[in-house]
Amino acid sequence: MDNEQIKKKLIIREISFWKKNHLLPEHYCDFLMQLYTEGEALLEEQEEELSKQAVLKKDSAPIIKVVQMLMLALTTLAMIVLMFLFAQKYAIIPIALSCIIFIALVYYLLKTANNRTLTNTLVYATAALLLFAISIKVSTLLAPGHSLITLGVLLINCILWIIVGVQKKLIYFMISGILGIVLMLGYYFIFL
Repeated sequence: MDNEQIKKKLIIREISFWKKNHLLPEHYCDFLMQLYTEGEALLEEQEEELSKQAVLKKDSAPIIKVVQMLMLALTTLAMIVLMFLFAQKYAIIPIALSCIIFIALVYYLLKTANNRTLTNTLVYATAALLLFAISIKVSTLLAPGHSLITLGVLLINCILWIIVGVQKKLIYFMISGILGIVLMLGYYFIFL
């Protein structure tokens, strides 16, 4: 089979998938199918089989992906809890582990930068939460009792959220950053 026939077969599979899942109006799909099959009509069973082989498949999260996301969330929560439960001299252990997890998450996001999936959304949120917890813990370890330094670290986190939100078009990051800044300003003017 030459390259042109392979491309044609792939396109026919995709058109069958679009028709089956109503991604395009049926008459468009019929027209495209006639165009690419050069007038040969396909039986319904053939179209059904082709649509199952399509590259663009419905988003179905396999159980492994769900388990991975659950493990990521639980590990992140465990690291954050351990970070704040350990005494000052032992806090470096969960901080170091959290930094390693954060770096792995950023690497994953850079590798899958164009994907706009639920997985990437969870990874973005997890990375932001880890960075937030790490920066707060480090600031309280290095400058205990200095609330202005902690507020400064919080402000930097919120600004970073806004920047990532604008750059990646993630509305929940923009809203979180803006709300965080508003709450910090309110806290600063009311309590300090």
